Amino acid sequence: MNAKKETQFSIGYFGGMDVLRFICASGVIFHHATLTLKDKGVTTHAEAFHRYSGSFFLDVFFIISGFLISLILMKEYEAGTFSLKNFFMRRIIRIWPLYFLAVVLKIWLIPSMNGMSITAIKTNLLYACTFSINFQLLFNEIVKTYTILWSICIEEHIYLLLPFLLLLFKQKFKIVSYFLIVTGIISWLYFIDVPSKGNYSSAYFVSSSYFYYFGVGMLIACIRNGSIPGKLLEKTIFIPIVQVIVCLVFFGFVFNSWGNHGSLITVLLITGLFGGYLVWASTQENFILKLKPKLSKYLGNISYAMYVTHIITIGLAIAFFRKKEIHFSEGAFGWGLPILATVLCMAFSSLLYYCFERPILKLKRRFTTVVNKE
Repeated sequence: MNAKKETQFSIGYFGGMDVLRFICASGVIFHHATLTLKDKGVTTHAEAFHRYSGSFFLDVFFIISGFLISLILMKEYEAGTFSLKNFFMRRIIRIWPLYFLAVVLKIWLIPSMNGMSITAIKTNLLYACTFSINFQLLFNEIVKTYTILWSICIEEHIYLLLPFLLLLFKQKFKIVSYFLIVTGIISWLYFIDVPSKGNYSSAYFVSSSYFYYFGVGMLIACIRNGSIPGKLLEKTIFIPIVQVIVCLVFFGFVFNSWGNHGSLITVLLITGLFGGYLVWASTQENFILKLKPKLSKYLGNISYAMYVTHIITIGLAIAFFRKKEIHFSEGAFGWGLPILATVLCMAFSSLLYYCFERPILKLKRRFTTVVNKE
């Protein structure tokens, strides 16, 4: 039977969410571009502007995942079509091909060509292939390589645990969302002052910390699906003028114009509420950042590849600036270089999506009964 005919339900297409994905990917690029320049001794005012934005946009990625995955699973449970095999196969097909392409290139092939020791490469490959790069950063076990993949590892940990949490709580998504949010907050509060061997705060790389943001996404899915009251709020809190005001105020926090961000619990509340607001707003027809469906889908489609590959294009942009011997200026290095890295990343990610990802993603149809993109 044709896989398309087997699809019984659709959660609808949220074009604004695809745009939000792209904005998050671009925000992470700007953060890492200015941070990379700082590590190389080139300090810009833009670095302070983007100092915390990368972390926020990463958090929003987790909220988006929590929302979409939860809403799809809710529909599957309602339709009686949920399958553990299908759930894991969809996640494998979506995440693994590009992830392991990055592993082969950036953790094995390129380090081998650059003279990294076989022992170091084997250690890095072990952590990468077991989706535990986040723990590698905590243990400080021979990193010096493509560490951006740590957040994808944490996302895989959540996907591995999620079906069993739903089984434990008898498919009560509302209870699971509360559990994830509370567990995540406790994790942040407990681990924030626990130093790792790599001199990081452990909270940033412990998987349970990101339960919080995934749980916020699930909570929004519960509201959208009607299992938690609140859908009537959409008529007031998402009118365009309110969206504009909220974004102007809270993007000030994201882009470090508030000064002292306050206590950890304050930061968690603001990032969770504002990130959740953006994701919820992106499901609305009047989302202020919404674009035409064709463009929205394109931007959403390349966003994952942009996140996975952006370190490469940042390096290319820096190499180009060096080759051209561009003299330092705030406009050139603080903004021009990140923009160049983003444009290069879009081009590279488009090539990856249409030539590599899309043919593989067609396999997802065999394991799909609820769709979110027509």
